[in-house]
Amino acid sequence: MPQENKVLILEDDTSTRLIVSKSLAAQGIETVIVGTLAEAEAEVEKHSIALFLLDVHLPDGDSTELVRKLRISHPLVPVLVMTGDYEQNRVSEFFDLGVRDFIRKPVHPILLASRVRSFIRNYATERALFEANEMYQRIAHEKEQEEELAHYVYNHILDVHTSKIDGLDVAIRSSGRFCGDMILSAKAPNGNLVVMLADATGHGMAAALTIYPMASTFSAMVSKGLSLGAILKELSTKHNQCIPQNRFVAAILIELSPAENSIRVWNGGMPSLLMFGNDGEFTKVSSKNLAIGILPDELISTKMEVFELDKVRKMAMFSDGLIENKAIGGRNISFDEAYDIIATHLDDLQDLLGKMHDCEQFVNELNDHDDMTLAVLDLERLKEELKQVEQEEDVLPGSFEFDFVLTGASLNNDKFVFGLSELLASYGFNKEFCQKVFTVVTELLVNAVDHGIFNIPSNLKEEDFIAYLSMREEKQSTIAASDKVSIQVKWQEPTQTLEIFLSDSGNGYELNSINNDNELDDLAYGRGLKLITSLSHSFDYDEHTNTTHVTLEY
Repeated sequence: MPQENKVLILEDDTSTRLIVSKSLAAQGIETVIVGTLAEAEAEVEKHSIALFLLDVHLPDGDSTELVRKLRISHPLVPVLVMTGDYEQNRVSEFFDLGVRDFIRKPVHPILLASRVRSFIRNYATERALFEANEMYQRIAHEKEQEEELAHYVYNHILDVHTSKIDGLDVAIRSSGRFCGDMILSAKAPNGNLVVMLADATGHGMAAALTIYPMASTFSAMVSKGLSLGAILKELSTKHNQCIPQNRFVAAILIELSPAENSIRVWNGGMPSLLMFGNDGEFTKVSSKNLAIGILPDELISTKMEVFELDKVRKMAMFSDGLIENKAIGGRNISFDEAYDIIATHLDDLQDLLGKMHDCEQFVNELNDHDDMTLAVLDLERLKEELKQVEQEEDVLPGSFEFDFVLTGASLNNDKFVFGLSELLASYGFNKEFCQKVFTVVTELLVNAVDHGIFNIPSNLKEEDFIAYLSMREEKQSTIAASDKVSIQVKWQEPTQTLEIFLSDSGNGYELNSINNDNELDDLAYGRGLKLITSLSHSFDYDEHTNTTHVTLEY
């Protein structure tokens, strides 16, 4: 390894070279001695030089051009010039080129060694600072790239898992690049609309990552047609699996059901939801639950507050950043005053966020604004939006029938139901109906394989999920060629209904779990059959033939 404290001496006078090299050697400084510009350029490439000590006039030219080259190739390494009295008029020229200092000839050995040693120490400090800055710049660049990717992925996930609904107006004002608030909405197979506003602990990327797992979970659970309580349970489970225990998510979940003329609300740790009646007056639906992540899954309350849909004209929900730490005219305003301001300024959501942002006061000098999200649900527009889906459903002409038999290892193929859904879509069935069929057939197939053929206990998935997966993998690896599931799909044009018949070669499954309505939101293993019955027009199981018969109305 080259030494880090070598000094290159460029001097054609033998006696000066000897004096300089010996004085530096006495201080433990190694030297590389050359007498021409050509020799100097060759040696620079071979050694790690900590300082250049140059004469001006050399046999093969002036050192001016060498200084220019060194400033480019070694910008931090100090350059000192040894010069006689008659060359003092060139001092300014050399300083402009980047020379750090001058050594007057004849050289004073002790003074020279002291100045060289001082410049070498300073060079080591400058180089360390430069390298530290380079590392910081590299880390900052990598962080910026990572944040750019994370920002794109986060926004893409939210966009993919959020339905564009007419009647749901949203305004967001983030305190930084990442927002710790999240508003999601999705239509369920039964025609209901489910909306969630969530606010994670903290700000920025940490808050965004805390809330991120909920996006895909919310979308998947709503598309399966799960009840609001079951969706809440799944959100809690996902959060507790993925997020540290000191990170929480306050949330409001709303389900609008035109068919039942109902609004279901669950508020966990969020500001009160404002509900405007037909007379324009508003009431508050305050939080009666803790934020998601505080309680273990089994203690989460799934009790909903229920209201009549036709008695409500509008609803407004928002994150706490909209009402906390607000002052007007130097006077702190209460939450009730903030609610009144919000209730009277819902005609322009962005303007309202700007007003509340301007009212923000801080308890320290950080001026740390909170994220603000405001969502307004116009129920008249939303009811028309949900009704429009039903109106767009055209009568499909003609009847058809398909028979499928899955045997042996084909039972492990999880792509079958996707193919069936795509087949129905090709016949003209709308997306919502295909989604419903997908959910029903998936649950029927899982029940038939897991419980009918594999004989896996129904409650194992809830009691020990790892053991369930282990048993399922073991059964899949030893599946027999005689194991089979038969599926028949029949479309009846006169009644516009789809019939599904499914049987398996195993022992069938128990129906106990679908007979206890009170446990729907509290048991994972009972949801499959419960879900099928909630989505289907009729459900029948013949234990003698081990055949399930389901009808779905289009």
